Amino acid sequence: MTAGVRNRLLALGILWGLLLAAVPALVMTNPYRLTGFLIVALVCAALSGCVGTLVAGRRTARSGRRSGVLGGAGLGAVQGLAGGLVAALLFWVLMAVTTSGFTLQDPVEFSALMRPRVFLGSFFVALSAFVYVLVGGLVLGPIFGKLIDRAIRSGKKDAGGKENLVVR
Repeated sequence: MTAGVRNRLLALGILWGLLLAAVPALVMTNPYRLTGFLIVALVCAALSGCVGTLVAGRRTARSGRRSGVLGGAGLGAVQGLAGGLVAALLFWVLMAVTTSGFTLQDPVEFSALMRPRVFLGSFFVALSAFVYVLVGGLVLGPIFGKLIDRAIRSGKKDAGGKENLVVR
């Protein structure tokens, strides 16, 4: 995969992650204050979107098939699964640290993160984030699958207009 294709996929992944995170973030931050937690959550969403898009792009580059509507849905499922796993792990840690009362002035012990209230509460937030990203990947997969396919295909074209079949 060339650097140009990777950069396009990263930009598409950031857009994907922020697009999925925008609606829940606006609903949950009523009266719409910009807090540190919201900024970190949006960064986690952008990071998970990047990972999911890169995984889906690598799968598209290796398979060499063009994605139709069903291929786009499959690509969206791969993107949602990979991005959802990353989002779930990041949000699990973020929620566990937040609900345990951790601050830089008063750090808590590691055992405070393993309390059932903190552990299970953050687990269910992470599980719902995973399901949300997976369903978003399935629903928006045909659209974003085509964009990923187009980014990969444009990177495979060389100066002569032929497809370069070597994937790096």
